[in-house]
Amino acid sequence: MRMAALVRQTMFLSCSHFFVRVIGFVMRIWLSRELGPQAMGLVELAQSAQMLLITPVISGLPAAVSRMSAKSDKPGQVRVLRCGLALALGVSLPLTAAAFCLREPLALWLGDVRTLPALVIYLPCIPILGASCALNGYYYGTGRPVPPALSEILEQIVRFLLCLRLVTGLRGWPMMLRAAIPAAAALVGETIGLLLMLLIALKAIFFSRASGSRRTVLREMIFLALPLTGMKLVHSLMRTVNATLIPARLQLSGLSAAESLSRLGMMNGMMMPVLMMPSFITGSLCMVAAPELTRRQQDGRPLRNLVLRVLGATLGIGAMAMLAVYAAAPLIAQTLYRQAELLPMLRRCCLLVPVLSLNQVTGGMMNGLGLQSASLRISLVSSLLSVLLMYLLAALPALRLWGAILAMACAQLLTLALSGRALLHAIGRRGK
Repeated sequence: MRMAALVRQTMFLSCSHFFVRVIGFVMRIWLSRELGPQAMGLVELAQSAQMLLITPVISGLPAAVSRMSAKSDKPGQVRVLRCGLALALGVSLPLTAAAFCLREPLALWLGDVRTLPALVIYLPCIPILGASCALNGYYYGTGRPVPPALSEILEQIVRFLLCLRLVTGLRGWPMMLRAAIPAAAALVGETIGLLLMLLIALKAIFFSRASGSRRTVLREMIFLALPLTGMKLVHSLMRTVNATLIPARLQLSGLSAAESLSRLGMMNGMMMPVLMMPSFITGSLCMVAAPELTRRQQDGRPLRNLVLRVLGATLGIGAMAMLAVYAAAPLIAQTLYRQAELLPMLRRCCLLVPVLSLNQVTGGMMNGLGLQSASLRISLVSSLLSVLLMYLLAALPALRLWGAILAMACAQLLTLALSGRALLHAIGRRGK
């Protein structure tokens, strides 16, 4: 793929992701104002467990399908798609059943049984997302980003409209049920998005000729997916641990349970989505660059120039977004969220925007080059550092939530240093 085609695909995906992110950002702001920080804390607790549950089917599988599709011919791509769907359902259906049986212990582990409705409603999303991710990997690997983009746009529009209808129509309901509304909206939206992609891929799934041994393709797919799945599981587990650890440590610092839950909602539900806004561009760049790196690696073409250009573009995007967050912080905190405490958090933490952007892109490129094992080791080290610092700092009365933010920042910086070193070492070792 020429650089011009790479840029065109990135721009298309960036536009579609921008539209999706704007809708999601507006929806989150509106939910934060309607539900309040405490209910958003419940939403964040439930979502941390939801992310842990879906990680086995949304992490390593799409990257493996994308990488295998990028280096296969058309009949081989059909075989990869069919095996990807079979593997997704084979993993997700037993996982869904197990999660339903363990729903009450899971809610107790989160530290608040009011998360139970959100957990139960979200469970059917596990197989739905598994199939969607296999299709996403196939489309990106074959250089067809339009179907996933259309699916994501449709899913987000449906999710937003349903949230709007349910929140306004159920104002008098208990907090635990209102906190489950985002999960219900996600279920309906993801279902409709999957149906659209299945309709587009109907010919490839049922009527096209496939080549290659099923056993060989499945073996390679599992081999590629396992390290990345392990890395994402570690990340999701640490996110869940942190989501339960932050309120507990904040209570030890002298805050009440309600105040501690509100602080969690403010950090994860309000601040982090703002800091992650540039990912609609960097995520698009990552999804286009990773399959291209796989193709270049397969063909023996140079890698260094593409990697350095992508990293330079990512740094520039992150720097501009950092300045935008700093300038817009008063508007976001006082006008949109109506939370004055959010202003100093955004002003100080905007320095993390380029770091978060670079981590997203370096991780994607490492997966494109088959460096999943290195990614897993880096994730383990940085996650352990995050939990250790979170445990030590968030309970200090002088720091409290700032201690949790500092722990997160240290882990992100360590991830960037180790990932950048591994990526540059890999392309240097190949001499390309």
